[in-house]
Amino acid sequence: MSAREHWSSRIGFILAAAGSAIGLGTMWMLPYVIGQNGGGAFILLFLLFTLLIGIPLFVTELLLGRQAQRGVVGAFAKFSHNQSSWRILGWLGVVCTYLVAGWYAVVSGWGLNYMLLSLADSFKGRTPSEITGIFETFRASGDLNVLWQAVFVLTTASIVMKGLSKGIEYWTRILTSTLFVLLVALAIYSSTLSGYQQAVHYILFPDFSQLTSAGVLKALSMALFALSLGEGIMVTYGSYMSPRDDVPKTSLIVGISIIFISILIALTIFPMVFTFGYAPESGEGLVFKTLPYVFNQLPGSTIIAFVFFTLLSFAALTSTVAQLEVLVANHIDLHGWSRKKAVWVSSVGIFLVGLPTALSDSTYTIFETWPQIFQKSFLHTNYILIDWMLAIFAFFTAIFVGWVIPKQVRESGFLTGTSLGGLYKPWLFLVRFVVPTAILLVILHHAELFDAAVLTRLFG
Repeated sequence: MSAREHWSSRIGFILAAAGSAIGLGTMWMLPYVIGQNGGGAFILLFLLFTLLIGIPLFVTELLLGRQAQRGVVGAFAKFSHNQSSWRILGWLGVVCTYLVAGWYAVVSGWGLNYMLLSLADSFKGRTPSEITGIFETFRASGDLNVLWQAVFVLTTASIVMKGLSKGIEYWTRILTSTLFVLLVALAIYSSTLSGYQQAVHYILFPDFSQLTSAGVLKALSMALFALSLGEGIMVTYGSYMSPRDDVPKTSLIVGISIIFISILIALTIFPMVFTFGYAPESGEGLVFKTLPYVFNQLPGSTIIAFVFFTLLSFAALTSTVAQLEVLVANHIDLHGWSRKKAVWVSSVGIFLVGLPTALSDSTYTIFETWPQIFQKSFLHTNYILIDWMLAIFAFFTAIFVGWVIPKQVRESGFLTGTSLGGLYKPWLFLVRFVVPTAILLVILHHAELFDAAVLTRLFG
């Protein structure tokens, strides 16, 4: 087996890790989840959970990967003496990555399609119902969905094919830096709109009476998803870290960056929504149905719409690059495949897994009776399954690193290369007790064995 590549610089790794985290979860899902769960109250809990749960777990995954110098399956196998139960957990991360990457590629393809629609000025003069009709017609066009899905998968594959330094690190530096610049520019523009003050009040002044009982635990789920935790991404990225790299400091930088970006995205989108009198709880259609009409009312609408959907696509691409690398690294470690073979096999797998989502609303539907049987679309069923898998993977990862791996491995992984050694004991307490307990509440809530209203009363 050839020597494992390492990140060429800490800034390169930070941008790659931050880019992975700033994906569709932050750009597409977080805004409408904020709207559905009380605005500022939800954001406050999301930030709290990111600090107390997300960042400690981020350290945990990086530490595990760096100490193992292997992909997600190999990392669990190495420190469990190849016990099958822990190897299965590694494979759970691989399966979860395939499922997430499958629908990611489809929704990311929507972003590419809307970039083209923006350049073609296709939203100009359209009513809200007509813009909604554009999206529904597009979703019913299986050929277009598959086309954009394929374009996105091939774009991701072309980056990962070039390896760590010349592919992933090089392109995520460009994409993540551009993403930051575009987002700041849009946020500055949004600050000039009449709905900005209302948006600031909605986002920064929590009203806990508007927070639903399920919203408390949804904030915890989003804290995991927004940091790309529970799939093995950070275990894989951590395996490319050298012993001199600072795991705690890097985790804090990325975690705080995600908090900053999340607030910035909210301060970009909600001023536009409030300026034109839309309800913030518009749901999943907020980005693809509501915002195109909002953009159309603004000066320079074509440029604004194009920049926003470029931003969405860049954020998605940095995430799918990380997801594909999880699969590629796993194949290289376990089977000794070349990077080229591992990329092609994994990319075809992602494409096939995403096909039911791409075709779900078209005449070419693969599982036509799925909505009747499950009472949900294939995409929404996928969300639920992924929620379960993310929570289970994150829970047992905390248990594994907190209690199972040798003490010297854990201490060395945290303390080597860092000036923040004083945080080791607080971090270990969080990972051993607080993180598993919080994630267990998510699992019990999904199983309807826990009443989330108990938590709501604590904050009410």
